[in-house]
Amino acid sequence: MAGIQANRRTKFRISTTDSNHDQPIAPNLLDQNFSTETINQVWLTDITYLPTKEGFTHLCAFVDLHSRKIIGWKTSRNIDSELVVAALDQSLAFRSPRAGLIVHSDRGSQYASEHFRSRLAVHEIVQSMSRRGNCYDNAPMESFFKSYKTEEAQMIYETHEHATRGASDYIERFYNPRRLHSSLDYRSPIEFEQAIKEPLLVGAL
Repeated sequence: MAGIQANRRTKFRISTTDSNHDQPIAPNLLDQNFSTETINQVWLTDITYLPTKEGFTHLCAFVDLHSRKIIGWKTSRNIDSELVVAALDQSLAFRSPRAGLIVHSDRGSQYASEHFRSRLAVHEIVQSMSRRGNCYDNAPMESFFKSYKTEEAQMIYETHEHATRGASDYIERFYNPRRLHSSLDYRSPIEFEQAIKEPLLVGAL
């Protein structure tokens, strides 16, 4: 399930959110209400870091709030708008959301950038942002990253490539098809979505 790993990680915290910018801030449309009726209604997104011997690799992921499925993700050595747009584009390539989909994130400069906002606008996606410094406003996304770092990324990866491979193995081979969620009646995200008859543009990740 893991990529090639080396030394056990030293515990420290790196902030991936730069909310000190002059870009527009979207309203908090969720307000910690994480109930949904179907898939492609609300997507959550965030960025975390993966330590490697070559420096940090940054992982951006998008999760469907209804099924908890990771619908798109990308890694990069750089934490910038290119990373979040690439992850969004992958999510859109695997889905066919209707206009009005809500995408919720923190207030980071990557998500507030014109690059990201314009991509949302093209697809008629509505943007939502957490309050400043409030991780509970994006709790299900935080929960995924906690699970990832507990169950997979407990070591320092050798290289950026190994970190990306580790993320791929965890998301595509374990989390989406096999990890059970009490909120999904102890089914995996893919199993839960298979029980829902809403069509997808492409098959599961």
